[in-house]
This record gives sequence, structure tokens and C-alpha cells, in this order.
Amino acid sequence: MQEKTAGIYVACSIYDKPLQDSYTFIQEEISLQVGAALTGERISENIVSDCEGENISDRNKQFCELTGLYWIWKNACEDYMGLVHYRRHFLLPDNWLERMIRNRIDVILPVPLYVAPSIAENYKERHIASDWEYLMEFFKEKLSEEYETAKQIFSGNLYCPCNMLIARKEVLDQLCEWMFPIIFAVAEHGGEKKDSYMNRYPGFISERLITYFFESRMEKYRVAYANKNFLR
Repeated sequence: MQEKTAGIYVACSIYDKPLQDSYTFIQEEISLQVGAALTGERISENIVSDCEGENISDRNKQFCELTGLYWIWKNACEDYMGLVHYRRHFLLPDNWLERMIRNRIDVILPVPLYVAPSIAENYKERHIASDWEYLMEFFKEKLSEEYETAKQIFSGNLYCPCNMLIARKEVLDQLCEWMFPIIFAVAEHGGEKKDSYMNRYPGFISERLITYFFESRMEKYRVAYANKNFLR
């Protein structure tokens, strides 16, 4: 049997502050400069950049690490692929890939985060409520067969943060094919926000959508959860 390949892409940008904590990349981690289309500066020579191939790199100020996920979807070719951040990495055993294959795991997600009073209400309290309301209208009109399930899951309290995951290529493809049209529609409706933090709402919504996608398809996908670090 041919050995399986893996690439966990680490989203980095020229605006990242130097880390105080020490961290050594695991063998499968690869730096990916996101938002590379917005600058001529490169983090290092020959770094993989999200402006190569089919990409949405020029939307990074709004889509943040999603420009990296989109690039992975359209351009990466490993059997197992993932996205982490320069400050946030999965805490994985040395033989994580072997265990993932042996146990037929389709995706690794971060350990869920508890929010109150619900996923939906927490989003509306912390961000711009009209964007969430449009998301649910999109479900109702364009994904009507999923609307009631979405309401039920978003009334819960647990979601997987940070847009981090490691998945079989076919599974990542299925997630992205489903999710990006939703995100593009929400961003087209919501437009640009003056506040730079609030303008990142496509990335905040995608955290909830990734959670929903796998929670609503538990019979189809085998999901495992892993802790993550947070480097200063």
C-alpha cells in the first residue's frame, strides 16, 4: 500500500508579531503566507503563498485564515491536509497520522468551546447580528432541507473555534464545496465593515459552519477532537 501523505498548513502573515514562546514545527507542518496578494513582502524565501494558483488571497483582510483554507482546497494535493495558525497548533501524538488512518478518522477538530446562551445568540451578542440573521435566511431559502437542523445545532452551546482542522482530502473538499458558497453570499450581503475586527465576520461565521457541517453529518464522518496550544 502506498504511504499516505499529509500537509498541515500553518497560516502566517507579515503582520504576525514575533513569538515569545518557543515552538518547533512537526514534520507535516508547512508555513503558508496568507494575504500574500496584498503585499510584495515575503516572510521567507520560497515560502508557500496563498496567492499562487486559484486563490482569494486579496480578500484576506476580511476572510483572514479562510484565504489559506481556500488555497489548500484548490491547490494542495496531500492525502490528509489541514489548517492551523502560527500561534495555534494541534497537540498531536507523534504517530497521529498512523492513528488517524488506522481508526478511519475523517477529520480532526479542536476540542469544542462552550458558549452561552447559545451558538447563535453568542454570535449576535459579540458580532453584528444582521449577518447571522442573513445566514439563517440563506439556510431557509437556499438550503431549506438543512434549515431546521441548523436552527437546532445553533441553539446548542458547543462549537469548534479557530477554523482549525485536519481532514482527508476528500472530506476537506466536501466541506469547502459546501461552505464557501455560503460564506461568499454572506460577505456579499454584509459588505465591508469599518471596524477591522468586525470586518472579519466571514471567518467568525465559518467557525460555526464547520461545526455545523460535521455535527449535522455525524453518521457520515468519523470525527476526532484534539487540544491546541496558544503561543504568546
